[in-house]
Amino acid sequence: MAAGLEPSVPDGVGIGEDAEAQSADLLVEVIDALSVGLAIFDEDALLQRCNAGFRRMNPVLADLLEIGMGWDIILREWALRGGIPAPARDRLERAEARLADGEATVAPLEFGIGGSVFEIAMRATAAGGFVLVQNDITERRNLEQSEREADLLLRKVLEACPANIVMSRVGDGEVIYRTPAATELLGTAKRTHGIFASREERADFITALLPDGRVDNMTVTGLRADGTRFPCVISARLIDYRGEDVMVSTTVDISREIQLRRTLAEQREQIFQAEKMSALGELLAGVAHELNNPLSVVVGHALMLRDEDIDPETLRRVEKISDAAERCARIVKSFLAMARQQPARLVPVDLGETLEMAIEALRNGADGLQTAIDLDIADALPPVRGDAHQIAQVVINLVTNADQAIRDSGTGDRVRISVRLDDRQGMVEITVADNGPGIPDAIQGRIFDPLYTTKPVGSGTGIGLALCHRIVTAHSGQIRVLPDRGTGAVFVVRLPVTRGDVLPEGTGGLARAGGSRGRILVVDDEEDVVDLIREVLVRAGFDVDTAASAEAALAMVEEGDYALILTDLNMPGMGGRGLYERLLRERPALARRTGFVTGDTMSPQARGFLDGAGRPCLEKPIAPAELRKLAETMLGSRGAPG
Repeated sequence: MAAGLEPSVPDGVGIGEDAEAQSADLLVEVIDALSVGLAIFDEDALLQRCNAGFRRMNPVLADLLEIGMGWDIILREWALRGGIPAPARDRLERAEARLADGEATVAPLEFGIGGSVFEIAMRATAAGGFVLVQNDITERRNLEQSEREADLLLRKVLEACPANIVMSRVGDGEVIYRTPAATELLGTAKRTHGIFASREERADFITALLPDGRVDNMTVTGLRADGTRFPCVISARLIDYRGEDVMVSTTVDISREIQLRRTLAEQREQIFQAEKMSALGELLAGVAHELNNPLSVVVGHALMLRDEDIDPETLRRVEKISDAAERCARIVKSFLAMARQQPARLVPVDLGETLEMAIEALRNGADGLQTAIDLDIADALPPVRGDAHQIAQVVINLVTNADQAIRDSGTGDRVRISVRLDDRQGMVEITVADNGPGIPDAIQGRIFDPLYTTKPVGSGTGIGLALCHRIVTAHSGQIRVLPDRGTGAVFVVRLPVTRGDVLPEGTGGLARAGGSRGRILVVDDEEDVVDLIREVLVRAGFDVDTAASAEAALAMVEEGDYALILTDLNMPGMGGRGLYERLLRERPALARRTGFVTGDTMSPQARGFLDGAGRPCLEKPIAPAELRKLAETMLGSRGAPG
C-alpha cells in the first residue's frame, strides 16, 4: 500500500474491533427503529436485549427490564402488574418450555388488554435462546370487526331485500350468491344460463354488459323456478370480487305490469268507444227528430194507401214506396236503439234459450244461413241480467257478419258459439269464432266505429257492430275482438251474472185490453204529422181535434173534455212536457189520459221525463196499426169520460 493511504487507527484498537463496534451500534439502532416490540433471551432464558417498541407496548415493565432479567420473573411481573391476562401468561410459559425442548416455533398468542389487542410470536434462536416479537394489532382487528359487522349487516339486508339479486361469474355464469327473493322467483340453478329463456338473449345481454360494465333495464324473457316463461327487465354491473370479474344483476318480473297495461288499453278502448257512441247519440237525437216526422207521413200514408181500392200497378208502386219508407224507418230506429244509454227491459235472462232463439231466427230468416253453426253451452249457467231480445240481436249480428264474410270470401264453413262461466269475475263469456277470412289487425281498432263498414256499397250500414257495442256496454258488459291469428275472426262478449229476482217492468208498457171510441186531442207542431194522425184515428172511428202548440191545447181543454190527449214532446213554447206538467197540476184526471207520440226518446232528458211520467209513448215514425192500438188501449184501460 502506498505511503499516506493507510487508515488512521487509535492507539490500542484494532481495525476489526472498530468495525464490530460500528455494526453493533447499527444493529441497536435498527432494532429500536422497529415498530414491533422485540425481546431477545439467551439459552438460560435471561433477557439480552429489548427494543423501544417492546418498552412502549408494555409500560408496566419499564422499570423492570434490565439485561440479565430472567424470563420467569418478567412473566410473573407482567401478569401481576396487569400487562397480560392470566391465561396469556400460562400460554407464554408453556410456549417457552416447548422452545426449550427443541421446537423451533410455537403458535402466536393473541390477547387484549386495556382496549388494545396484541399478538406475540416466539421463535428459537440458533444459540439456544428465543426471540419474542410483540405486535399491536388493535387497528387491524378493529378493521376486521368493522368488515365483519358490515358483511353481517349487508347479508341481513340482502336476506330481507325483496329484490331479485344474483351475483355470478361472467365467464361460466356460476352463481356465487342469490337473495331469497331471487331463489323464489328463479329457482336454485347453479348457473345464470337457467335464468334466460333463450341462449340468444343471454348472449345479447353479456354483449351489452362487457363494454361499459353495466346494463340498465334490458327486456328479456326469463324462466321461473317452475320452468314457466315470464317477461322481465334485467339490470347488471360488473365488479371486481377477489381478483375476478363478477356480475351483480337484478331481475324484475313485469308480467303483472304488462297485464295491467293490456287491461288499461282495453279500458281506454272501451271508454273511447263509449265516448264515440255518446257523441253519436247526441247527433242522432237531432237527426232522428228531424227525420221521424216526414218518415211518419210517408210510412203512414203508404200503409193507408194499401187499404184503398186501387189498380194493381198503382198498388205495386205504393208497396215499393211503403217498403222503402219502412226500411228508412227501421234504419232510424236502429240508430235510436244504438244511441240509447240503457236497455229497455232488464230481467234475468237464460243465455242458453236466448242463443238458441237467435240461431233459430237466423235459420228461419229470409236469407237463411249457409254456414254450419256449432253451439256449445256449459251446464248450470246462472242467468245474466239484461234484455233477451237485445242480447239475441248481438249474437244475430255477429253470426250474420261471420256468415256473410265466409260466403263472400269462399273461405271457411263454420261458426262456433261457446258459452262459459267465469265464476271468479262473476261474468258469463260468449265466444263467437269462425274459420273465415278473419279481421286484419290494421282495422280492428275501427270495427266498432259507427258507420264504418268494409262491405260493398248497399250491403251494409256500418251500425251492426256499433249497435252490438252499445247493447253490451248498456248491459255493463264488454265486447272485444281477439287479434288476428290467421284462423278466422273471434269475438268475445262478457256479461255479468245475476241471481236476483225478475226486475219490475217499466210503467210505460201498454195494456192489452180493448177500448171504446171517444174524442181525442192531437198536439203537434208538424202539420203533415197532425194530418196523418187525424186521418188514421178518424178512420178508426174516433173524433179528433188538433192543436199546433201546447198553449193552444190548454185553451181547448178549458172549453171541453177529451177522452185522450196525444202530444208531441218537443215543440216550440212549453212543449209536451210543459203541457203534461200543467195538466198534472190543474187537471190531474186529464193528465192521466195523456200519451206521447214523439221522435225524441233517447236523449237523457227525454228518457228521464218519460220514465218519470210513466205515460204511454209511441215512437216515431208512426205506423197506423200501432197508433190505433195505442188509442184503443189507453181508452180501454182508462175509460171514456161520462
